[in-house]
Amino acid sequence: MNWKFSVAVCLTLGWQSVFGLEIIEVTVDVEDGRYRVFGQSRIEATPEFVYAVLMDYDNFHKLAGGIAESKFLPNDESGNMMAYTRFESCVLFFCKTLEKVERVVGQPTNSIQVEAIPDLSDFAFNESSWKIERSAGKTLLTFEAEFDPDFWVPPLIGTWAIRNKLLNSAESIGMRIEWMQAKGLTLAQVSE
Repeated sequence: MNWKFSVAVCLTLGWQSVFGLEIIEVTVDVEDGRYRVFGQSRIEATPEFVYAVLMDYDNFHKLAGGIAESKFLPNDESGNMMAYTRFESCVLFFCKTLEKVERVVGQPTNSIQVEAIPDLSDFAFNESSWKIERSAGKTLLTFEAEFDPDFWVPPLIGTWAIRNKLLNSAESIGMRIEWMQAKGLTLAQVSE
């Protein structure tokens, strides 16, 4: 079945959190079973702080709901940084636990590239990136991912669920980062 479904949320009224988080755009496209997601927000925190938080895989599960476990693994044989993440999520009657082992490449304060290892993950293909840019005294955070799940996803529910999860995660992550920066806390110092 060849179909494309696209959902875009452009919050042009400048939705803001208590601290100043601005969700700029969230999109989810799916074609031939491959999902492409895009999220962009502006956060009241320095790029250095945002980068440090996003690279803290041992505590990353504290950032957003649905991430049950996250941790660094030993580097692979080529010396690449490796990480493990376990997600638990339910949408209506559809519940799934997903695991992902991924190679993580960080360019300090600028970007993070992540590539799942298909043989060790519940994804046939999964690549994502975080782009971190200074913007008007804040940080412009752009998240992009492309993935092909190695399991059945209900077509209409799947796209809707991924879009909602992306929007909720962007809000949760942004607000948590702003709160930690304001309080002078690292992710390791935050209780779950």
